[in-house]
Amino acid sequence: MASVTPGPDRPVRYGRGMLQGLRAGRARSVRAAPDLAAVLGPFLVWWVAVVTVTTVSLASIPVVLDASYDHLRPHPVWVQSLVRWDSNYYLTIAERGYVSPEMPAFFPLYPLLVRLVASTGLAYPVAGILVSAVATVVALTHLRRLAVDHFGPAETLLHQRAVLLFLAGPSAFFLAAVYTESVFCALTFAAFHHARRQHWGRACALLALLTASRSPAVVVVLAVLVEYLTRPGARGHRVDRRVLWFLLTPAGLLAYLGYGARELGDPLAFLHAYDHGWAYQVFDPNVPATVLHVLGEWAALFGADGGPDVQNLFGHGLGPFAWLFCLVVTAASWRRQPAGFTALSLGTLVFVALNSNLQAVNRYVIVLFPVLFAVTGWRHLREESRFGLLLLASGAVMALGAVLFTHAEWVG
Repeated sequence: MASVTPGPDRPVRYGRGMLQGLRAGRARSVRAAPDLAAVLGPFLVWWVAVVTVTTVSLASIPVVLDASYDHLRPHPVWVQSLVRWDSNYYLTIAERGYVSPEMPAFFPLYPLLVRLVASTGLAYPVAGILVSAVATVVALTHLRRLAVDHFGPAETLLHQRAVLLFLAGPSAFFLAAVYTESVFCALTFAAFHHARRQHWGRACALLALLTASRSPAVVVVLAVLVEYLTRPGARGHRVDRRVLWFLLTPAGLLAYLGYGARELGDPLAFLHAYDHGWAYQVFDPNVPATVLHVLGEWAALFGADGGPDVQNLFGHGLGPFAWLFCLVVTAASWRRQPAGFTALSLGTLVFVALNSNLQAVNRYVIVLFPVLFAVTGWRHLREESRFGLLLLASGAVMALGAVLFTHAEWVG
């Protein structure tokens, strides 16, 4: 068909393919609007609640921080309260790059996003909080879409409950902080959503970004590959050419390796960083021994003189409990879930237990939406009162963790 140049007296004429594309785009926008509308309200309530709790707690009981937090002094209390621990590394990388040997342990995607937003003139801590907030909304939108696919379009109550339970999780406050959890969840949920719809090109493009965000991305890639291999209509040993999309998935990691080789003189700098900053984290493939050892230490916290220490129970006890809880739920629900879901849960639990401790597991398992779906669909929670009690109890634990986090206590 001959091309037509639009002008003041000449209307634009569209071919059939172009019209179909425009209609499909409008249809996608219409479908996306209810998902976004359904999660914005809960997100705003949750975000305001987290910021209020952290701000009030820090304003009521000020905390003395070391020199690494000096960059926070010009900023208001509500900003300061969401920048702790690893946040300093992410902000330093965003502003100045990898300036010390332990920093390559933190992958570059989140700092790059913070740097991009800060280039508009926002302060780096505020930019980090904004990136986390937007990524959390994206994560919630795709979590709801996954819930619709998993539970069926008619189960609207379960869709919304999945969103609420995610926001009320014991470690969900990390999603509001200057941490990479929000971005990791957003990319993981979006990749799985597209994989469930068999949009393999989109899924793999998202996975390519994910591999530049954190090392457990390798588990997500393998879990989505399981989704591909067990997809409806897969026949025996026949390989669909769409599997070639998976060649994209290591792109983010390969780019980081190239940066390490060129700028840091070590393509494996992200692994060698642990020799400088976290010597207590040692690779140990004996996962059962690690778990048993950590659970023994966890049990000892209850027998401490003077009673259990709340700080240690949260910071060093919640991780082992979360690991064990997720394992039990995964084992109990694997028959009722897609193979890729089970692969994500089991793979993540094994991966996070390979470093000889489970201290931050309560943060790493935030991404395990299959566990969330299993709990959401539990028949004993069908009653509104029981679900409300679970939501209240989990939210209270999250608020406690947020307060401890704000006061620079280790909470995962």
